[in-house]
Amino acid sequence: MLYRRFLIVCILAVQLTLLASCSKDTPSLESAYDAAIRDTDLIRRYLEITNQDSGAVFHPSGLVYKVLDKGNGKDTIHLNQVPVVTFTRRLLGDNRIVEQSPLPTSFDNRQLKNHIAGWQIGLQQITKGGRILLYIPSGLAFGDIGVPGTIPAKAILACDVSLIDIK
Repeated sequence: MLYRRFLIVCILAVQLTLLASCSKDTPSLESAYDAAIRDTDLIRRYLEITNQDSGAVFHPSGLVYKVLDKGNGKDTIHLNQVPVVTFTRRLLGDNRIVEQSPLPTSFDNRQLKNHIAGWQIGLQQITKGGRILLYIPSGLAFGDIGVPGTIPAKAILACDVSLIDIK
């Protein structure tokens, strides 16, 4: 009898979880896909209008990047390693800097896997000493949340990143 009650409670919990996950507040896979396509199209148009589309690479994830300097060609960063970088971060189409580090930073020894997905993908395209421009769709950046007071929700980022060292 106790086992049967436990089983019923478990089934109800699963059903409630499934119902909650289907609510309108939870983004669907389709809406996330649509947002990625929209953001990538906006990046493509921006690069075309500003005549910066030459050499742009469109990654399957939606990330768009341009390698400015490949680096030393041998020291590639992995997700469990710590990047030491200098960077400038802007919102796409806005020349104002929203965040930067002109001096090398490791973000308190944060591993690459703990950075935004756009950086995880992008920094693996260069080696130590390299420099890359990253045009990051919102879903690979700070998404629907943003960074309060710095980066608005659903913002597309333009980042200029130099990989100074790898720890």
